[in-house]
Amino acid sequence: MSTIVLVGGMFLGAWAWERVTPSLTAHGHRVHPLTLTGLGDRAHLGSPATTLTTHARDITAAIEYGGLNEVVLVAHSYAGAPATVAANAIPERIARVVYVAASLPEPGRSLFDITPAFIVEAIMATVRDGLIPVMSDEIIDTNLGEHGLTPEDRAWLRARGVGHPIGTYQDPAPDDLDAVRKLPRTYVTCTGDPGDQPDLPGHDMVALDSGHWPMITRPVELARVLDEAARS
Repeated sequence: MSTIVLVGGMFLGAWAWERVTPSLTAHGHRVHPLTLTGLGDRAHLGSPATTLTTHARDITAAIEYGGLNEVVLVAHSYAGAPATVAANAIPERIARVVYVAASLPEPGRSLFDITPAFIVEAIMATVRDGLIPVMSDEIIDTNLGEHGLTPEDRAWLRARGVGHPIGTYQDPAPDDLDAVRKLPRTYVTCTGDPGDQPDLPGHDMVALDSGHWPMITRPVELARVLDEAARS
């Protein structure tokens, strides 16, 4: 049995894991889905001051105040950045970090610093009131490859997804991320995502036959991968 903390990507809150948690619980794990500041039921707490640092502190606070140890920290997409910063801050509480189609930060740089300029410009053109709006169908279909979202999935995502604080992409990661590099790490690639599988020395690599949101489209399969990672 493991303690698994789940953190979703852009626009998502704890709700995004509702299809995954029953399978993980059935496997015997203690499961803690998190909602970061400005997202989900904490959307009203977001502000221009909400940054990558804020979200990393959300994760460390949930783990510390929950008295959680030997945590398998699962981070999807954008959440790979704050989860890395969080694990780096409290490595003694982390058993493994599992990245699911995740963005990985670089020391001293923001996510925008490591994103091609034309993508940054396209994102900034959509920002309203400091928020990146939930992706339109056109953006999803054009940029997210074989995502596998049904019309019902899209409706479910949009009913709860909220705009994502832009400051989280502009705030640099700490200059020193050495502690997290000493932890066991698993990287789950989603085969439906565009691009090649990343080359990530130091990570156990797993390929999942899924689009970018496996917690929505392949929850049982994702739970199996997470169970195996937690037991490794």
